[in-house]
Amino acid sequence: MEINPQLHLTTGQFAKLLNVKKDTLIYYDKVGIFSPEIIASNGYRYYSIYQADVFSVILILKELDMSLKEIKQFLDNRSPEKLLLLLEKKDKILTEKISELESMKKVVADKINDTKQALEANLQEIVFETINQDLFFVVSDTKHLTNEINFYDSLQQHYRYLDKHDIIPYASEGWMRRVDNVLTGEIQKYDYLYTKADDSTYANHIKEKGTYLVAYHDEGYMSIEKTYKRLTDYAEDHNFSLNGYFYEDILLDELSVKGMEKYMVKISVKIKN
Repeated sequence: MEINPQLHLTTGQFAKLLNVKKDTLIYYDKVGIFSPEIIASNGYRYYSIYQADVFSVILILKELDMSLKEIKQFLDNRSPEKLLLLLEKKDKILTEKISELESMKKVVADKINDTKQALEANLQEIVFETINQDLFFVVSDTKHLTNEINFYDSLQQHYRYLDKHDIIPYASEGWMRRVDNVLTGEIQKYDYLYTKADDSTYANHIKEKGTYLVAYHDEGYMSIEKTYKRLTDYAEDHNFSLNGYFYEDILLDELSVKGMEKYMVKISVKIKN
């Protein structure tokens, strides 16, 4: 075959075109996976620009965890039908990976928002927060948090619930306590663990839109009742009726601070209309 400078590239030129190492092309040629279209009498190798698409697919298959041996086996026995079956299989894998990456991105975005909120939090004041639309939660029952065993058992139970229903958790879970239990002094009585949900598909609890009283606590769970008292005292002093549940969102955890005594928790409770 005659070498056409407009169509045929040296190994170095072809490697540069595809942004791969020249050694990669040499190795693929050696093992019989991808070879140049022309080998000149002087031993120089030339790739056709039309081979670029084939090589790009090989790279994609490799990125999808297909071994070089498997790729060679396919290329040695290629056919339109086999290509279709292979690409349909890889398309399904790509869809699953994209879904996993989107879930990971949500976790990262949620953690970014939590950390920013923690850094901007006013630890001294009770503040108001308006939620303009209902928020969907997936909740599971908890044990009385009288010891660390119950704490971790509750977490494990919640994660099993999420796993059973194929629900991807956000960056961190939250805790819920009924207003009535807090007002009657049931200090260790947590009612639910919750995970945020994107929509109502899997939700079994709704955090209703409205105005919430909010306080932040950063002195560890052993003293969190002080912040609850600040909230309930503030509500009583200003004649606010509290409704539903207190929600605890962990804004800072082991990713950013060392030890539970340094966690920052956001506590919110709805003001009854």
